[in-house]
Amino acid sequence: MRLGHGLDAACKRIGKVLHLDALKGSSTRREADPEWVIVYRTAQGFCSVYRGVAIDFGEMLDVQIWAEEMDVQTYFIGL
Repeated sequence: MRLGHGLDAACKRIGKVLHLDALKGSSTRREADPEWVIVYRTAQGFCSVYRGVAIDFGEMLDVQIWAEEMDVQTYFIGL
């Protein structure tokens, strides 16, 4: 019984030293960083490479709708 109590006390002390309570709270409150996608202008519209796949868009509105659906942030080059 005493060993279990000593182990619990050691875990609490280690947790206080490493500030584990603060880390647990910060990980749940923090939002995930947005994923960025580069979109560049072409002769026929816009193009992007997302996860290794090239995606062509006809108009800027198509890019904006796609970015909203995929939950990504766009970075435009060559406008």
